[in-house]
Amino acid sequence: MVDDAEARDAVRQLMKRSEFIAAQGLAMAYVLAKRDKQEYARLLEDAEIALKTVVQPMNDADGGSSEVYASLDDPRADWTKALVTMLNRGPIVFTGEQAIEQFKFMQSLEERFDAEMKDRNERDDDEEPGIGKRG
Repeated sequence: MVDDAEARDAVRQLMKRSEFIAAQGLAMAYVLAKRDKQEYARLLEDAEIALKTVVQPMNDADGGSSEVYASLDDPRADWTKALVTMLNRGPIVFTGEQAIEQFKFMQSLEERFDAEMKDRNERDDDEEPGIGKRG
């Protein structure tokens, strides 16, 4: 079992990462909104599609997070150890076959995103009144 100091350090690392990611996202949102509010609104909609078609499936495939959640759900499990392991894991290294499978997975997510964006853009084009359709 992880001792109290290690558990506190793991939570501290997690908090710092979380705060940094949130600050980075807010800074980007601020800059984009400041430059072009309409473009920012469109990018937010695109980001929702990316979240659904790319980011969430990648998170679901991540074993480290699921191990932490499983340990949190099990009152007998050492959740601190699972958290520390996730935070301290090194770079992800794939064998040749694993790399090919990962590439195919990413490619399928990109294809899903592109298809969703195409559908959304076609719906938007159909809804724009008076553009390009003169009779």
